[in-house]
Amino acid sequence: MEYLNKTQCRELLRIQSRDTINKYLKALGLFERTRFGWSEIKRILELQIFLGLKHGRNAISDFEEMSQRELEQTFESYGVNVNARLEALQKIHRDSVQLKPALL
Repeated sequence: MEYLNKTQCRELLRIQSRDTINKYLKALGLFERTRFGWSEIKRILELQIFLGLKHGRNAISDFEEMSQRELEQTFESYGVNVNARLEALQKIHRDSVQLKPALL
């Protein structure tokens, strides 16, 4: 399984501020983690997208109160495909990582 550290995650999601990523991680209960799998990155991406849908009106507390189904319905109503965005981020990450040759 592939894991990214906090800096890689922040850069991949184009989050400029360390304070912002830390705020997101605290809200998601991931602050103490040092490495993130794609399921955690998807959750951060969902929060980021949700907050951007109604910038200044949607709050982290709104996100925390929503069920996964409500969240999916909200994304559908705005025409947002989170899985497609996650796949694009995975491709960007994999293209940026140079594969090291296996030592024999």
